Amino acid sequence: MKQAMLRVLLSVMTVGMLSACAEKGPVLLDGIKYQAPEALVAGVPKIVVGVAPFKDDRGKTASVLGKRTIRNYIENDLVVQGTTAVLVTEAFKDALKSRGVTVKDAPAWDMKSETVQGDGFDILIGGEIKMLWVEVVSQPLNVKIAAEVQLRVSTADVAEKKIFRTLVLNSKMERQDVAFSFESVSGALSEALSSALDQLMKDEEFKKKIH
Repeated sequence: MKQAMLRVLLSVMTVGMLSACAEKGPVLLDGIKYQAPEALVAGVPKIVVGVAPFKDDRGKTASVLGKRTIRNYIENDLVVQGTTAVLVTEAFKDALKSRGVTVKDAPAWDMKSETVQGDGFDILIGGEIKMLWVEVVSQPLNVKIAAEVQLRVSTADVAEKKIFRTLVLNSKMERQDVAFSFESVSGALSEALSSALDQLMKDEEFKKKIH
């Protein structure tokens, strides 16, 4: 009997919290960043990598990276401060820096060999964001979070003016909680993004070039 009453009380409290947060309009989602593997040891910098601004090919508003649905009757766009393209570009820089690589900003690049250029760096990285999205469905005592990332990335040798690797990086992350929190949403998207970036960082051809 006590357990049943406790469940009812928790349900009422959850509905109240959801209602309090159920405001129309976009909601800012911050704290999304690259998460380096715990056992990662940074190497000694040998080359300089230029990272070109990523292109957002999602067909969505530049700052919107998700949607929150509360009890099927209200929806909020989840937005990032700035743009999704900047978020991904900065995450790539952080992934490289965490491995001891010296990073520089590169000019925009269309991912073609004939347009490879750069001053002050050895390797050029550029890419397109095909998918970067988090979907949140909030029900009493049941919050589902699903994050998905897909990036197309090319890496080129600047001296040779030649692309040596093009990869499509995919990652999905799902989790379920009893209550909504922005930290959980940001964490799921950070984890999905980091997992996608690590696919390039672990690629054997790419590792040979940067170490």
